[in-house]
Amino acid sequence: MNNQKKIAKYKMIENDILGKINSGFYSKEQLIPTEQELAKEYDVSRVTVRQATNNLVAKGYLIRNQGSGTFVAEPSHINRTTNIKSFTDEMSGLNKKVSSDILTFKIVPATEFVSNKLNINGGSSVYYIERLRKADDEPMMLEMTYMSVADYPDLSYEKLQQSRYNYIEQTRKVSLDYSHQVVVPIMPSEEIIHHFQCDPEQPILKVLNSTYLANGEIADYSVLILNSSKYQYQSIKLK
Repeated sequence: MNNQKKIAKYKMIENDILGKINSGFYSKEQLIPTEQELAKEYDVSRVTVRQATNNLVAKGYLIRNQGSGTFVAEPSHINRTTNIKSFTDEMSGLNKKVSSDILTFKIVPATEFVSNKLNINGGSSVYYIERLRKADDEPMMLEMTYMSVADYPDLSYEKLQQSRYNYIEQTRKVSLDYSHQVVVPIMPSEEIIHHFQCDPEQPILKVLNSTYLANGEIADYSVLILNSSKYQYQSIKLK
């Protein structure tokens, strides 16, 4: 396996369109842009675009109607509501040494999407955090998280080296209750391939995770990319 293999342009376009389908940017039965529009957007030929969309049609993500265009089919995803167990606790329970590489830690204004997810006012200050989570120095998960600055004013680089869930409970003095997760398959981007050293042709899992406190408030919103060859997704269904 050549982990340094470059992703073909059509595959990058295919992955991007699939990501937009799974995230809800393109909704069910929505007409996607024409080949000409997509070719202009991605700065490629229509042949390259057609190869990408043909693959998504073959996989059941898109439906092509002669004379009408190409539409989004039923998105392939799994919704789960799960009990909460932190990555730190999970790996420690397996007697693995947990560590985190903090790739990004900054304060940004909340977009409309993020403010809706966190139930805060648009433009409010939020932390944007990227962490590469490791077990015994093996990369297991890339975690991208948004948290309200007003709710967690003392969050620091040092605290992010440890369990974020423990920090949340200690700061808010409220127990975590559950996580709502949407699990979708994706093809790895070049960034993911770099971090995981994974097969560029092998699908991996992306988890869209919203964590809730026992008082009903939302604690954070995260996007989790799992190194599926080393870290299997598991959940415990609530009664």
